[in-house]
Amino acid sequence: MSDGASWDAEAHDRARIYQAARDLHITHQQGEDRTPGPVRLSLRHLLSCFDDAPLPLSVLSAEAVAAVRMPELPAERVAAEVRKLTDGAQVRTGADGEPPVPCVRADAAAVAESARELTDEVRAQLCAYAAALLDHALLRSPDGAAPDLFAPHAMALLWRSGRAPSRAATVARRVRDAYAAAGQYEEGLPFAVRIVESSATGAELADALALGRLQCCCGDFGDAEAVLRPVLAQAEREAGGRGLSLAGRTGPSIADILRENADGPFTGRLSPADCQVLTQVADVQHAMADALYGLRRYAECERLLHAAAGLRWRVLGAAHPARLLAQLHRARALGQQRLWHEAFALVHDALAYRDRAELEGDRPRDAALLRLAHAEVMVAAVRSLRDEGASRSRGVGMFPAPVVRFLDRTMSPHTKPEKLTWSDAVQLAEEAVRACDRAFGAAHPHARSARALLEQAGREQGSAP
Repeated sequence: MSDGASWDAEAHDRARIYQAARDLHITHQQGEDRTPGPVRLSLRHLLSCFDDAPLPLSVLSAEAVAAVRMPELPAERVAAEVRKLTDGAQVRTGADGEPPVPCVRADAAAVAESARELTDEVRAQLCAYAAALLDHALLRSPDGAAPDLFAPHAMALLWRSGRAPSRAATVARRVRDAYAAAGQYEEGLPFAVRIVESSATGAELADALALGRLQCCCGDFGDAEAVLRPVLAQAEREAGGRGLSLAGRTGPSIADILRENADGPFTGRLSPADCQVLTQVADVQHAMADALYGLRRYAECERLLHAAAGLRWRVLGAAHPARLLAQLHRARALGQQRLWHEAFALVHDALAYRDRAELEGDRPRDAALLRLAHAEVMVAAVRSLRDEGASRSRGVGMFPAPVVRFLDRTMSPHTKPEKLTWSDAVQLAEEAVRACDRAFGAAHPHARSARALLEQAGREQGSAP
């Protein structure tokens, strides 16, 4: 009797477990049946990819929508929904002194609700459309304008793209470069950092170089050196992989100078790809030298600038502005070591080519940078020769420093420190201010640096006996 009761109880328990499992399966199946079908996409879904900040209407213009093919969002539907937004909630915003820019801002709650309706695949496709629309608008924005209205949307798309390469990274690069050109280095730095971080296969050399340059411009010289040191090693490895040795010399050989025009470039035996690789090495060397100059490691800085100037002579020619700027920055680093004989020789070389190239009309920014660097060297020279006495000399090859000093004074007239006065320094600083104001605008950091140099030279002139 007891055995029968035990069997009945066990069968009853099994039946209860089966019924509970069946109820759970039915409930789950009914839940699947209630899943909605494909969502009909609208402008609100597209706007959920952007930031909450006001979005310039140029991003959603008819031209942009026609250029970016979106099969899920026909142009007519987008235009109709844009009209509804502009009729109800149009915002106008603009920087000081600039005309207002028409913008739209959709209802945040509605946009958030639309974002929850999307699958990951659909959201990724919409973000690609949004990045293409933003890129189209950025390409048509005025040259030199800071991309303040586009920046929050570019950053939002860059974060949403994760570590996959996408159009969002291209948009972020444009914003970064626009901020750098406008002198807004601190605004461009977060984009440079995020671009490098979001690269799944390692940062591209150009992106890491841009990050190092912006860190230098922001005064983060230690961070810049940490970023640029492996970049320089990578660039040198790429040059070595193409059989382009950088050991021993970086300028043209004596045979190249005798065989071709001494001014260069000496690219007869180099392919276009070889020239690009060597130019890239020189760019990284110059950026690294800027970081070392900020860290007051002037000897290392000067050696890198010597190499960069030599590479640019080989690939770009002696009269190229990039090579002339490297020469003047090298003279600045030599001046910090009181090697004024060598510094003046480099200044004379750079100015001779600068005056011949007539850069003021064709390349005003390059001409302004050269004038600013020249003024910096001359102001430092007048102060150093007044406060620290005569120039130092260093040994070159088999010649000790006294012999080099004698040769400098007797055989090389362009290395003699001229009788520079503070009036000369003030005049050069005034020319740099005018050139930087014309080329960059009065608010640009280069223009501010030129004015600070002029004020400094003016004070020194006023206190001179």
